[in-house]
Amino acid sequence: MKKLSILIGSPRKKGNSVFLSNELAIRVKEKFEIDTIYLYGFNIEPCIDCRACKTGDLICVLKDQMNDLYEKLEKSDILVFATPIYWFGPTAQTKLLIDRFRPYFVNKKLNGKKAALILPAGSGAGDCDLTIEMFKRIFNALEIEYLGVVTTESYNIGDAENDLPALNQLEELAKLL
Repeated sequence: MKKLSILIGSPRKKGNSVFLSNELAIRVKEKFEIDTIYLYGFNIEPCIDCRACKTGDLICVLKDQMNDLYEKLEKSDILVFATPIYWFGPTAQTKLLIDRFRPYFVNKKLNGKKAALILPAGSGAGDCDLTIEMFKRIFNALEIEYLGVVTTESYNIGDAENDLPALNQLEELAKLL
């Protein structure tokens, strides 16, 4: 069975990112082994631009919990990044994760995987454009196939539950997976 990892970058355990991630998991549970990863539960140090990952074993030399995440990412067939939009970008914890993707530029261990986005934003899809573009560029650089995005105008906990267009987008994404 293929493996789907949902990387939740929200500090809220019952927020809109989690709600939509859970709804996606329900829709695809028959097709995938699902690993839901709450990034705020991991100690991820920032990249220090030492460039050690570009030589030798092509791995990051920092010793933190990102090493656990590298293993999970590499075993996944599809990655779903779910992060609320903070100041027109992903949460800090999501950005820490992304910055530590540098080894993948050289070791190519994510090449051929597929990825999608779930992006709740207080003002809706209009606030997601920069984050979508950022992820598209990351996926392109790492040769990951971009499948699509679910956006929702959600600020308060529970807003996504009543966003019918977002739930329809989620249904379409589940079919693509």
